[in-house]
Amino acid sequence: MDYNGGSIIIMGGKNCFAIASDLRFGLDNFTKGQKTPKIFKIHEKLFIGMIGLFGDISTIRQILEYKNSIYSLKKSEKIQPFCFSSMLSNLLYHHRFAPFLVETVLAGLDDKNRLFIESKDILGAKSTSSDFATIGSCSESLHGICQVFWKPEMNLEELFKTISSCLILGLNRNCTSGWGGIVHLVSADGVTSKLIQTRMD
Repeated sequence: MDYNGGSIIIMGGKNCFAIASDLRFGLDNFTKGQKTPKIFKIHEKLFIGMIGLFGDISTIRQILEYKNSIYSLKKSEKIQPFCFSSMLSNLLYHHRFAPFLVETVLAGLDDKNRLFIESKDILGAKSTSSDFATIGSCSESLHGICQVFWKPEMNLEELFKTISSCLILGLNRNCTSGWGGIVHLVSADGVTSKLIQTRMD
């Protein structure tokens, strides 16, 4: 799972959330690229982050984009986070005998702007959180750092400072993640994306 490296954090705030990842694409300890997206927008209030084998990430992304398009056409509305989570779990479990080597995290706001944070393993088993979630090659370090820095009811500015600090500190302790980072700040008013600098060695 750590062959291509990478790490992702999600943090919840007051009717908003932030999702951040590094930008490195590696082949074990060899760095192949430094502009690799690991976070994908489903719509303005729903994001998915994926870590694992890059070919499987691309496959899952294409399948989910197709299923989301079909849902939108049939229902004439944007998919809610809980429905999308079920769709993803069904997809992952359907391939349980030859599973996708991918860990996933979901973050979204429902139609009443209530926060939804969830992580899944390769078989689609979910773990729901109300504060933060981490996946990737340095998820253990990130989890401990987030426990120290996270606090409830943060606004977007506080979220950006907190999640950026956690990501930078976590990546300093891991050689298969890093080479820059990106943070997406999501609220009912829209999405703001910011690049952050991390160690490049």
